[in-house]
Amino acid sequence: MKLLACFKVVPDMEAINSTDWEVTDSLSVDLSYVRLVWNCFDESSLEMLLKLSDLSEGFPALVNLWALTVGQKNADSYLKTLYALGYERAVRVEEDRDLRFCPEWMAEVISAFVKKENTVDGIVMGSVSSDGNNGMTPYLTAEKLGWPCISQVIGMEPVDDTHVKVVSQQDHGNVTQVVKLPCVFAVGNAPCSYLRVPTLKDRMKKGKKPIEYLDISQLGLKKEISGEGFVLTGLEPVRQERDGVIIEGETAAEKARILYQDYLRERLDAL
Repeated sequence: MKLLACFKVVPDMEAINSTDWEVTDSLSVDLSYVRLVWNCFDESSLEMLLKLSDLSEGFPALVNLWALTVGQKNADSYLKTLYALGYERAVRVEEDRDLRFCPEWMAEVISAFVKKENTVDGIVMGSVSSDGNNGMTPYLTAEKLGWPCISQVIGMEPVDDTHVKVVSQQDHGNVTQVVKLPCVFAVGNAPCSYLRVPTLKDRMKKGKKPIEYLDISQLGLKKEISGEGFVLTGLEPVRQERDGVIIEGETAAEKARILYQDYLRERLDAL
């Protein structure tokens, strides 16, 4: 079976100081100095597929892993890493526009690639990206392909050439089901949250394979972005500070008494 992992690299938002969060007139924040990292949910999906490939050894199902990203040249080193880890094919669709808020266009590109190849049995991607935070790309991709979509996937195991066992999170607990391919899998808070690191030997042996580059026109698409009528009108950080109260008192014992009487006693009595 051929499984396609779709991923993106994003700026490490945790590396931005609060003092550096200054919105320019073009409604953007300077991220030129911030390093790029795997989108966290995409990283989980990439590692999940590697584990699936490991489990397929000795099974009649042979798992062939492909990777696809849409973006600029700064994603090439990440594609080389996937080669070193055992991915058979690494493809980048050339795109220099800001696509953070264009999930429909991203789904259009992914589905066009799948239709062009006509050999992909399943798509695995993160449920949401940290920059756009739309959470719509997996569902829109499934809709354009006419495939089912399973969300919040946290585990996958091989069954045979046309089926995989999938564990997904739901409100009432985890659900395990055997799924017939093709299907789109949106990975959520999976236990395998970090991608393994390739050895130097693997980097030297496999990481030098040429990356495949595709233009939008090669996928039969035009340059116009679907949904480009959406306009970004504002950008501001989300404040998550908590209110605090300073307890006044002469001694530690007095402060503890005030804490208990004014804040904790009512809650403890309710228990």
